[in-house]
Amino acid sequence: MSVSAKRRPLIIGIGNPLCGDDGLGWTIAEQLARDYDGDCDLLTVHQLTPELAQEMAPATLVVLIDASREGEPGEFRVCSLSLSALPGPLGAHHMAPEELVALAAAVYGSCPPVVIASMTGADFSMGEHLSPIVARCIPLAISALVLQLREIA
Repeated sequence: MSVSAKRRPLIIGIGNPLCGDDGLGWTIAEQLARDYDGDCDLLTVHQLTPELAQEMAPATLVVLIDASREGEPGEFRVCSLSLSALPGPLGAHHMAPEELVALAAAVYGSCPPVVIASMTGADFSMGEHLSPIVARCIPLAISALVLQLREIA
């Protein structure tokens, strides 16, 4: 991974597009990158790993997008992540967003604001499909995130 020379927002879609609604993070991230009229970087990953700290550090804003199993299907939530998290023991395969933010700050000396966006999925079965309710809610999620990017980035 290389750190971009130009400071701009970083959009990270998290999930598995082969497991139904678990792929909504990728779908929303890819569409958001197309719809946002500013310059941004896009990554799609299966999970958060320590290597992402290098990509996050120079960004002006990081937007993490993932599916959730909590709440009503189609429910969309956006929250800002506190940068006061302390890093715990580092795992080789998975990190919580708070741990990743702390790692970026500790190793690279800074971490931009981080926004976590999640939508509750309805169907996590095998296949490259999104449930109808999630598919219907994606345009509203993208509109909300475009506004967030314009406001913060």
